[in-house]
Amino acid sequence: MSLRYSVVIATRNRLSALRLSVPRMLSQSRPPTQLIVVDSSDEHGPVATALQELCQQSPVKLIVRHSERGASIQRNIGLDFVETPVVFFPDDDSIFFPGTAQEIIETYERDTTGSIAAVCAAESATPPEDFLVVKTNYKMSKLDRLRARVQRYRSRLEQCFFPDPGAILGRSLFHTFPLDPQQVQSNVTPVAWMTGFRMTFRTDVIQRFKFDINLTRYSLFEDRAASYKAWQMGAVVGARNAKIYHYRSPEKRDNGRRMGAQQLLNLAYVIASNSPVGHPARRALRRFGTYKTLLYSTSTKDSFGKDRYNGAKDALKEIPLFITAAPENAAQIYRTAMERCAS
Repeated sequence: MSLRYSVVIATRNRLSALRLSVPRMLSQSRPPTQLIVVDSSDEHGPVATALQELCQQSPVKLIVRHSERGASIQRNIGLDFVETPVVFFPDDDSIFFPGTAQEIIETYERDTTGSIAAVCAAESATPPEDFLVVKTNYKMSKLDRLRARVQRYRSRLEQCFFPDPGAILGRSLFHTFPLDPQQVQSNVTPVAWMTGFRMTFRTDVIQRFKFDINLTRYSLFEDRAASYKAWQMGAVVGARNAKIYHYRSPEKRDNGRRMGAQQLLNLAYVIASNSPVGHPARRALRRFGTYKTLLYSTSTKDSFGKDRYNGAKDALKEIPLFITAAPENAAQIYRTAMERCAS
């Protein structure tokens, strides 16, 4: 069985990133059947024209649409056009290694029982050897590269002393759809969630629930929400031999106060809406939120840092509401809390 797949990209004002990422997606040994780009740029025309040029020599079916801003909204719009059994949701700055798509698709193809609902690639700390950035104004700064490396080490320390509630929830789902030994030997491993720039799903799975539109604009943690929902229908796994390099850090895509509030409130909402009252992930929210707020308090030298800290500090006061909220009430609590903290 040879599975076809589509690529859906949500983008905004980052044409230079698309010029780097799209050609690598189209040149895969297993190329996509569809490339669906949902753009919320201030100037849509140049984006549509450039994509037509990038796809001129490819048999891929190109669909370009303009929409309002919001990663979840844009991805859901793109999903409505998907005609294939599998769909990839890379970021506009996801740099595929040669063979990435083939590794992912073969993971689905080996799953003859349909027990795998979603597959993510492995994040590479370094770009592909054949990735050359020439004549582009979209260059990853040395500071961005340093932050990316430091973040990986910091994440390991955090898991020891301030465990991420999302990881606690994700790992608690592993038993739901255990992998058989043959799948594990095929360089596949269960994952708590898929990071947004390297997500793929069986199309019928993601179409059942779509991306959470309560998470507006940058839609922080929409990837976790989608992963937890996918775990209800099958295993969410990582394909270790499929590699993607995330070319640029997504920091400061929103104002500081909103970013600080979102870091705590979005996570609390996703946990509360996908776990029962009393779950260990909920109990970890306050400790983890306190740690994040203290972390932001050490970076208040500029106005963005100050605003981010103040947003997180106000959001921390809202966390108890999520710890005890029924899952069906989490959305309303989240909307109200965001109004109080991000305005």
